Amino acid sequence: MAQTLNVQPADLADVLELLDLAGSAKADTTLGAATMAELCRDTLAFSVDADGERLAAYAIKVVNHDNERVAWVMAAGGGMRGVDLTATVLPAIEYQAQQLNAGQIAITTRRRGLIHKLSAMGYTVAGITLRKNIK
Repeated sequence: MAQTLNVQPADLADVLELLDLAGSAKADTTLGAATMAELCRDTLAFSVDADGERLAAYAIKVVNHDNERVAWVMAAGGGMRGVDLTATVLPAIEYQAQQLNAGQIAITTRRRGLIHKLSAMGYTVAGITLRKNIK
């Protein structure tokens, strides 16, 4: 029987540990320059639960640029066996962004598989950030 996923607002402190796991060295887009708590400062946090168990979480930061209001997915992580959480939860994130009057959603990642998956879902690579540690 399929489980129903519930997306609900969460206190960042309650989901930070799960987001920290997602921000492993393999996925860290700051090369260690920022902590997960720092990246998620001033965000709206959400949990994804099924049958009372927290499966995933994400944090959105809305930025008002001169030409557009953008909802940045600052962090996301978790998992559920047999469920593609990106495909399952992304429509909820997009809906939330629309409710926040955002005209765009932005996601920074270094995971090539996620880039391909998001591209197939209508997202466009708008740039690439390169970093180098110099000390």
